[in-house]
Amino acid sequence: MRRAELNRGGEIGAHAHREIRQAVAYGDLRRQFSDEEIIDLCFVIGLSNLVNRFHATFLTDLDDRTTQALGGSCPLSVPPQPDGG
Repeated sequence: MRRAELNRGGEIGAHAHREIRQAVAYGDLRRQFSDEEIIDLCFVIGLSNLVNRFHATFLTDLDDRTTQALGGSCPLSVPPQPDGG
C-alpha cells in the first residue's frame, strides 16, 4: 500500500471514531434534554466560542466592572499586550 492510502485509511478510521463519539454524546444529551434544549445549548456554546476567539485574537481589554466581577477566579494569567499598535 502506498503511504497516501495508509494515511487516508487513518483519516477514515478517525472520522468513524469521531462519529461514534458524537452519536454517544448525542444519545447522552437526549436522555437529559429535549431537542429544543440541545439546539439552545449548541447555539450558546457556539456563540461563546465565537466571542472567546474574537477576544483572544484581538487581545481586547476587559472593562473595570468585568475585571472586578471576575476577581481572581480565572486561573490563567492575562497575556502581555503587544508593543506598539
